[in-house]
Amino acid sequence: MNKLLAICCCIILIATACKRDNFSYQEQLRQLLAFDMLQQDTSLSISVQALEKTKMSATLNTYGPFTFFIPDNNAWRKFFSGKVKTKLDDFSEEELKTILVYHILPTRIKSAEFIQGPQTTPTGRGDFITLDISKGFKVNTIANGIAKVYATDIEYSNALVHKIDAVLNPPTLTIGEFLEQNKSVYSIMIGGLKRTGLMDTLTRLTDWRGQRIRVTLFAETDDVLKAAGIQDLNSMPIEEVEALMRYHIIPGANFSASYSQLRPAFRPLNVIEHWDSTLLCINNNDYIYVNLAGSKLINETADFSATDVIMRNGVIHNVEKHIAFNPALKRTQIYHVFWKNAAYCYGIPGFTSAQLATLNASGGRWRYYPETFLGRTENFLFMDPDNINDSLVAIVKNVRRGKYRIEVSYKNGFNRGDYQLKHGDDLIGNVINFTQGSQYEQKLVIGTYDFKTSGDKRLNFVCTRQGGINLEALVLTPEY
Repeated sequence: MNKLLAICCCIILIATACKRDNFSYQEQLRQLLAFDMLQQDTSLSISVQALEKTKMSATLNTYGPFTFFIPDNNAWRKFFSGKVKTKLDDFSEEELKTILVYHILPTRIKSAEFIQGPQTTPTGRGDFITLDISKGFKVNTIANGIAKVYATDIEYSNALVHKIDAVLNPPTLTIGEFLEQNKSVYSIMIGGLKRTGLMDTLTRLTDWRGQRIRVTLFAETDDVLKAAGIQDLNSMPIEEVEALMRYHIIPGANFSASYSQLRPAFRPLNVIEHWDSTLLCINNNDYIYVNLAGSKLINETADFSATDVIMRNGVIHNVEKHIAFNPALKRTQIYHVFWKNAAYCYGIPGFTSAQLATLNASGGRWRYYPETFLGRTENFLFMDPDNINDSLVAIVKNVRRGKYRIEVSYKNGFNRGDYQLKHGDDLIGNVINFTQGSQYEQKLVIGTYDFKTSGDKRLNFVCTRQGGINLEALVLTPEY
């Protein structure tokens, strides 16, 4: 009896201890909430103190989910250095809360899900953190141009934490508000923006649909415009002012580093290696040419005088020389891989005109299928038309107005047809016989075409003699 009583007492004591620690012996995994765990990291003690001072510690122990770009202690010390406010106690609770909220996103974003530029989810107050991943995802990511994200994907039950080595300053002004606060520097441009109604676009946080505005302004100071002979924009015809102002505004907000990324060469298809790019302006027609490896970075005539100034509704870059669009501006080569872009078929029974091809290795009249050849594997787009005048439409993205030489890479074979390439009602080159060749990597210059506008273009392969077509890629090379 005494032995039985002792055993019972032990069980009661164990159960009581488990209850006191809020831990059930039936739980397989104890929840690891973010703030509880951050408290244990001595390199984050200043951030922990800030969370406690602002009463945000309880928030980080709720369900979440959160992504926290958390500054380490050295980041805070750099932040305090040289400022009037040199410690946490010098900041009000609201000031600190504004800073901390800017570092927290109400979702989970792993490092593998980082995107170039503003992340898709805004912070708690609707602002965006911008990441530069142009040199890699984990070890080289830079936040807002100042903070290295050096420890990623620290996972807790309600949050993902990424350590950073600098404190991010929340943007406080929109682009328009910033310009207005610096009238003595930007008065000429402000006049042009107001005259065309574009100042409202640069001042508001949301558009007429309630969606957040994200734009980039290539700003020109009064000194830059006067050096170009522009004293004001009041006497210029309104159409010219509007074209000029719209030329300086790019949809979206990205750091300058994102404008120049490596496009690798692919010699079998005559694709050249390049780092340059073209940025389509908000008129959806004109473009800015950027080459960060060039002697002059912008349009081969101007440089940045200041870059990556983050605003609540976008980014400002200052240019040191006046820029304007002209048709001779460089364009970049377009490498259109059919597998990676939208294509539609017309005229094949059982397929609607809105039906995209799907990957199908076993067979079918409208599909992608994999082929391994000459040391590489590629997915080909295959169409087997029902009659002549059936067609395949390829959506070629990011065409800039001007003339291009258009080449096609294809696989030939038996029972292949003849096709005429068209843009709208315009014929491009002559009819192509897709039976000719020795099978893979058949390259043919179809012809040249002068696109009158910029944007995504529909190129139509129209069947003129019935038979299939196997396409790998189009290459559009600028001609001047």
